[in-house]
Amino acid sequence: MPYLNCQAIVLRRNDYRENDRMLTLFSPEHGRVDALCRGCRKPKGPLLSASEVFTMGEYVLFESKGRKTVQSCNVIESFYPLRLDYERLRHAALMAAACLKTIQPEEPMGHLYILLARSLKRLAYEDLPADAVSAAFLLHFVTINGFKPRLNHCSRCEKTMGEGGGYLLPDEDGVCCLSCGKDAPKRSYLTFEQLSWFREILSRGIDKTASLPNQVPLKILKQYTEAKIESALPEV
Repeated sequence: MPYLNCQAIVLRRNDYRENDRMLTLFSPEHGRVDALCRGCRKPKGPLLSASEVFTMGEYVLFESKGRKTVQSCNVIESFYPLRLDYERLRHAALMAAACLKTIQPEEPMGHLYILLARSLKRLAYEDLPADAVSAAFLLHFVTINGFKPRLNHCSRCEKTMGEGGGYLLPDEDGVCCLSCGKDAPKRSYLTFEQLSWFREILSRGIDKTASLPNQVPLKILKQYTEAKIESALPEV
């Protein structure tokens, strides 16, 4: 069929010609969808809001000669507060970039779509710290993509992780204890509190975690994610 109806989130936009944009959409059923949005840059164009990054909507696309064009869109959520807070906007950009590294055309990724939508909602409307929301997103992101880190036992000696914490090592798919990690880079060190927080996020979700660690280890988790997807992510 030439028409495609799909719910999607705009992950990226590129201005094209005078009034158009090329959009990269993330659909839970169709994965990555690249579509031309004609006339959306006109001040009173009906598709202006539909062409903004992070917009979630019900898109109607028309396909001809291998190219998809946005015909209409019913905007569900714009996550507008993100545009008023540069810090939170940067964290949203990190999440979008991570999704762009992994989604493929016609490859359904419903769980990742739900994770992104919920994370954008937390960034836009909830009081959770932005770095905590991003850390929780990346932890679930790597898990969805098959890279869930082992957090309960040392990756080298298999002993239960102690109160001294450990080192998160991408090459070993998890943490190693202090005794085994004498050669591990210090920048990968996680305290016992941080490890416990990671476990709680994976088992209960960030909304149900009891409390935040004194320092959210977003940078360590970002390094782990970058190593697993073999690509750099934006700085936050």
